[in-house]
Amino acid sequence: MSPQNQPWNLNQNQQWNQSSQTPLSDQERAFDLLYQEKSLMANIASDMLEVSPVGMRQVMQDCFNQISSDQLEIFNLMQQNGWYPTKPAQPQDVQTAKQKYQQMRGTL
Repeated sequence: MSPQNQPWNLNQNQQWNQSSQTPLSDQERAFDLLYQEKSLMANIASDMLEVSPVGMRQVMQDCFNQISSDQLEIFNLMQQNGWYPTKPAQPQDVQTAKQKYQQMRGTL
């Protein structure tokens, strides 16, 4: 099968979307990407807990770090466009969260 006939070919996908669906807005694409990145992070984090070879663990750690960076970039873009509004964290809330996770870690 030639590359032009592959289902993932961009030109064919664009034609399919234009003929059968309304294209996604930038906001919808951003939300989709954000949730895909979140899912990838959860999967990689889970897999890292079960990997023993040091080299493989480092590869997965590098992937996790890159996905985390990508996710933050998408999140920041969404905030800048008003698509994902959040309230600023109060200093007391930050301190409470920090204490909570330190306590959880201390019980391990």
